[in-house]
Amino acid sequence: MYPNLRYAFYDIFGIDLPALALVQTYGFFLALTFLACGLALSLDLRRREKLGILEGIEEEQTVGKPLSIIDILTNALLGFVFGFKGVYALMNPAPFVGNDAKTYLLSMEHGSWVGGLVLALLFAYSKYREKQKELIEYPTPQTIQKLVMPHQRVSDIVIVAAISGIVGAKLLYMTEVDYVSWEAALRDFFSGSGLTVYGGFILAFFVVSYYIRSKKIPLSQMLDACAPAMILGTGLGRLGCHFSGDGDWGDPNRYAKPFSWIPDWLWGYTYPNNVINEGIPMEDCFYPAEFGNYCHILKEPVFPTPIYELIICLVIFAILWTIRHKVTLHGIVFSVYLIFTGLERFLLEMIRINDDYTVAGFSLSQAQYIAIVLFFIGIVLTAILLGKQRKMKDAEAE
Repeated sequence: MYPNLRYAFYDIFGIDLPALALVQTYGFFLALTFLACGLALSLDLRRREKLGILEGIEEEQTVGKPLSIIDILTNALLGFVFGFKGVYALMNPAPFVGNDAKTYLLSMEHGSWVGGLVLALLFAYSKYREKQKELIEYPTPQTIQKLVMPHQRVSDIVIVAAISGIVGAKLLYMTEVDYVSWEAALRDFFSGSGLTVYGGFILAFFVVSYYIRSKKIPLSQMLDACAPAMILGTGLGRLGCHFSGDGDWGDPNRYAKPFSWIPDWLWGYTYPNNVINEGIPMEDCFYPAEFGNYCHILKEPVFPTPIYELIICLVIFAILWTIRHKVTLHGIVFSVYLIFTGLERFLLEMIRINDDYTVAGFSLSQAQYIAIVLFFIGIVLTAILLGKQRKMKDAEAE
């Protein structure tokens, strides 16, 4: 496993790049996930715009205002922070990946003044050039009407979804942890570990829906466009779980392989060098000591459920990506997504390590209860939408 990209490059290419220790494997795949989701969403929104299903909204924008000193200072300060800490971290990565990383990040003693000043000047100059180009086209302050198409809001949607999703995932995870104090809970909230997918989905759904409605974009069509991107994101995000070894694996797999052609690692895996140091100490850690103390391996192979979920989600993505061309009923693609995502998560939880909760005689995991709710919401929405379509056809026939 690769706790950070330094491990990955050393294992794959035999190259030791200490600066890569700053990039956590899970965070790297999470960033790639949001990029892939944004691309999938943008492609579908452009398709809908070409078909005339979605239209742009005119917005008032004030242009031609002179550059203020506040704009210059804000950009310069942002550049200085990135340069001061970023350049220093690239040259001296070790302190920033240990337990005292926050101390180094907040300390003015550990930073590159040259890097800070250079990036401060570059950020300030970039803002100046941007404003100069605008003033050439609009030499005086004025208010203009600009047509903004739905696909042009994808970056905003992804940012809103990312922030609200991470907060929601963290909050739902924290409901399953017994904290001894509020201080411990706050430390856990701002730590990089502990995320529950459904928490992110639920909060991001409501926050993004509010944003979409505020921009006067038809919610049902936007949800249909988002559905393939969301299931793709779920699958790709599991790559981060798998390659970092964050504990999101299954139960011990003590069964014999049903077919010889199945790779051993796909049937049962021990997650060596996992990022949470779960299991027993390894006799041969493989990585040099300066890489960090990630030298544990599971005592027995477990189901590599992140890989299973990746495969299932890619199949669902292919189905949704195909039917979106053929379905004209708005909202149906999202409804089918809810059915599929609820079903796949419920089934996978059967072989995944999780705490169970007993409700009405049923002992299920938190994710399974949520999966059941999503599944039936999808069924009900599908029935309602098909019923409305049938009534419309009957009315037209009369």
